[in-house]
Amino acid sequence: MIATLKHFFKTLTGRLLMSAVLWSMAALAVGGYSLSLLFQSYLLRDFDDDLSLLLDSMVGVSEISREGVVRFGRPLADQRFVTPESGSYWQIGESGQLPFRSRSLWDFEFTPDVEHRTFALKFYETMGPGGQTVRVAERDIILPESDRLFHYLVAKDTASLQAAIDEFNRFLIFALTALVLTITMALVVQVSYGLRPLRRLRGSLSDIRTGRGTRIEGDWPEDLKPLAEEINALIEQNEKLLDRARTHVGNLAHALKTPLAVIQNDVEGAEDKKSIRIKAQTGLILDHVNHHLKRARIAGGGSGLGLLIEERLQKIIKAVSIANREREVEFMLNCPKEIRFDGEKQDFDELMGNLIDNAGKWAKSAVHIRVKSVADSPRRPFMEISVEDDGPGVEEAELEALFERGKRLDERVPGTGLGLAIVRDIVEMYGGNAQLELTPTGGLRAVVRLPSK
Repeated sequence: MIATLKHFFKTLTGRLLMSAVLWSMAALAVGGYSLSLLFQSYLLRDFDDDLSLLLDSMVGVSEISREGVVRFGRPLADQRFVTPESGSYWQIGESGQLPFRSRSLWDFEFTPDVEHRTFALKFYETMGPGGQTVRVAERDIILPESDRLFHYLVAKDTASLQAAIDEFNRFLIFALTALVLTITMALVVQVSYGLRPLRRLRGSLSDIRTGRGTRIEGDWPEDLKPLAEEINALIEQNEKLLDRARTHVGNLAHALKTPLAVIQNDVEGAEDKKSIRIKAQTGLILDHVNHHLKRARIAGGGSGLGLLIEERLQKIIKAVSIANREREVEFMLNCPKEIRFDGEKQDFDELMGNLIDNAGKWAKSAVHIRVKSVADSPRRPFMEISVEDDGPGVEEAELEALFERGKRLDERVPGTGLGLAIVRDIVEMYGGNAQLELTPTGGLRAVVRLPSK
C-alpha cells in the first residue's frame, strides 16, 4: 500500500493532485481560522457592549443615601442579579468601605484594584462564584451629588459565550472538511480530465512502437498539438534515416562481395601459404559482410494484428526436416494456435530458422520446439520459445561464446557461425532476450523471449 502511494505521488497526476489538495487545505485552514477569530471577536464585542450597557444602567440608578452610602434609586430590571450564582453580577466599591454587591454574588466578593483610578472602561476575565469564568467590565465613577470615587463593576459568566464559539467551531470544522472532500473530488476529476490527452498520447506512442500505428493521429489540445506534430516529424525523419542507412549498408556490402568473390576465385585451388591465408581472410570478410546484410534486413517493428506463429514454425520445420532427411531427425512442435508474434514475418523466419536449423544439425534424433506465454512485463505481453536438441551439447563455459559473431565450436559442421549472433541481434531489437542452456540429457536448449499479442 505504501509502495503504491509512493509510486502514485511520483506520477504527474499524483504531484498535481497532491499540490492542489495541500494548497486548498492550507487556504481553507487559514480561512477557517480567520472566520473563527472574526466570529469570536464579534461575539466578544457584543458581550462587552452588553456589559457596558449594564454598567451605564447601574450608574444611572445610583444615588447617595442620607447615611452617605451608595444605593439604587430603583432595582435593575435583570432578575438574574438576585439569583445566587446566576452568572450575572455587579459590585460597587469604595476605598476603605465594604462593597455594595448584587445578591447573586451571595458570599463571593470581587477584589478589584480600587487604589488606582480607572475612568476608562476596562474589560478582563477572572474567576467568579462557583468557579465560573466571568468577563468583567469596570470603571471609576464620581456621582454628581458627591465628590467621592466609586468603583463600579459588572460581570457575566462566559459559559454561554464559549458554548456559542465551540458550536460555531464544530460547524466550521464540519463544513470545511466537507468542502475539502468536495474540492478533492473536483480536483481528481479536473486533473484526470486535464491529463487525459497525455494518456492518449502515450497510447498512440505505444501503438507506434508495437506496430499498431505509424503516426500520432486525432485532434489534440492546442498545448499538445505542436508536441504531436514534432513527434510525427521525428518518426518520419528516423524512418528516412533508417532506410538510408539500410540502403548504404546493402550497397556497401554488395559492392564488397563482388571483388571478394574475384579474389577467392583467383586463389581457389592454390596450395601456397599466401593464397591459403588470402582465402581465409576473404572468407572472414565475406562472413562479416553477410552478417551485416542480415542485420540491415531486421525490421524490429510491430506487425499490426501480430503474426500467427504456429503456421510459420510448421513451414520452417518442414524446410529444416528436408535438409536433415538423411539423418532422420524428428521435429516436435508444441505451440498454442492463438499466440501471435508482435513483429515482422521476415524477422521471425530469420530468428527461428537459425535456431531450428542449428538444433537440427546437432541433434541425434529429436528436436523439441515449445512455445508459451509469459508475464515478463505488466505493459507488454511476451512469449517464450525454447528449441531443445538431444545432441552432444557444449561445455557450460562456452554457452555465452556461441552468441559471438563467427564463433563455431566444430568446423566439421557446415555453417558460417553467424546464426546465433543474428538471433541475439533480432531478439534484442524487439526488447527481448536470448540465452542458451544445457538440458538434463546433455543437449542444448535455446530460449528466446519475444513480444506477443
